[in-house]
Amino acid sequence: MDHSEAVRLQAAAKYVLGELQGAARDEYEEHYFGCVECAADLKATAAFAAMSRAAFREDAAAAPVPGRSRQAAPAPSWFERFRWALIGVPALASLALIAVVGYQSTVTIPKLRSEASLAAANTYNQTIELGASAMRRGSEPADATPHVIDPAQGLPLTFDFTPPTPRQAAYVCQFKDPSGRVLLQVPISHDKIDQTVTVSIPGGLVIAPGKYELAFLGADPASGLPTQTSSASSFAIIIAFRQ
Repeated sequence: MDHSEAVRLQAAAKYVLGELQGAARDEYEEHYFGCVECAADLKATAAFAAMSRAAFREDAAAAPVPGRSRQAAPAPSWFERFRWALIGVPALASLALIAVVGYQSTVTIPKLRSEASLAAANTYNQTIELGASAMRRGSEPADATPHVIDPAQGLPLTFDFTPPTPRQAAYVCQFKDPSGRVLLQVPISHDKIDQTVTVSIPGGLVIAPGKYELAFLGADPASGLPTQTSSASSFAIIIAFRQ
């Protein structure tokens, strides 16, 4: 299951309600462990369910139905009322529900998504140490063995920075996806030449397995902007996703 399919199926709500069964449930569980946005949606929906249950209980206790005896049939369960609220049945929208939805939309859900994003950004895979051979081998990795990562976590890459001569006053390192699109650009100062350098790729930036590239271009020391249009050197890294 990919992200668009999870959104189309309203998988987070159905998962919390227990309506996602069999293979669809297994596929969604496998997906949201690697999708920061779906993990945040699931966490927010579960929090919404808990708050809705409490609000509906308070609403039912505070507002008895006129004209009914004390032995009247019990009101629908919080589960049913939450399910109806999710699919938008207006007749069941009480003031308590409106307040809960408004609070969730403006405060709780953005906060949960922000917390999930920060948690992913501050969690890292094991450092990939590429050593002195990385820049020597260039665009073709020494072997085809991929580095297996969790894409939701940050990825530290450590290597010996030994650009070819003539040396530039400063450099920028560009991290490129398999199509050649630049995903990240970080400066490398002149004093890092012939030193060990670590470039940290933020969690969620790598969205597909494949061959990625680190390219190094000469840069202006003051602005940190590239002064070259083509890379002085580069090397490739093959990335696979942890199952």
